[in-house]
Amino acid sequence: MSPKHSGILVFIACMLCFGESEEYVLQPGDVISINVVEHPEFSGRHKIRPDGRINYPVIGEIDVASLTCAQLVKIMQGKLSSYINNPVVSISIEAYYANKIYVIGAVRKSGEYQIYEPIDAMKAVAMCGGLQNPKVKKIKIIRSDGSVVTIPMKEFWGSDTQRDNRKYVLYPGDTLYVPDSGTIPWGFIGAILGVVSTTLTIVLTMSRISSS
Repeated sequence: MSPKHSGILVFIACMLCFGESEEYVLQPGDVISINVVEHPEFSGRHKIRPDGRINYPVIGEIDVASLTCAQLVKIMQGKLSSYINNPVVSISIEAYYANKIYVIGAVRKSGEYQIYEPIDAMKAVAMCGGLQNPKVKKIKIIRSDGSVVTIPMKEFWGSDTQRDNRKYVLYPGDTLYVPDSGTIPWGFIGAILGVVSTTLTIVLTMSRISSS
């Protein structure tokens, strides 16, 4: 199987749902640091267990996977309000479970790349040697949760002030997809779907992506 088709297989595997996402979503294996101002007894580092939970002092078990840091801050403030007046909470990610991103499609060298912090989409393209088709009109970031962010190339090639750097950042587990052209090889994808018995939901999702 050609590298191009192998890349498409990875693309299919990533497409589980569609939506817009701008913030990293916590997942099992991540290590987070919870800091409660002036209350070190409630502060500390926690590794998210495979069941998506952490064991927090006094409060006990808390579901944190599938939440953003901002969402978890609000939850923690609510839970701590029973013990602290007006708790001030901050949460940071100390370590990601998987420090890899994937770049597939029309790039010089597709594959997986190790990263040590979230990186801008332009840096990700540079890591893989650049685009094969400089006339491509848009590329896509496929988040680890299956949501998709479309990057118009006019914004991609713009200055740092023109690009929405917060939105066009890849986090561990994300995939950057660069199409060959404005079309997707539906014949090849259909054959693969028949072999692996992939659900119709994925086909509909990819159709939405191609028209967005």
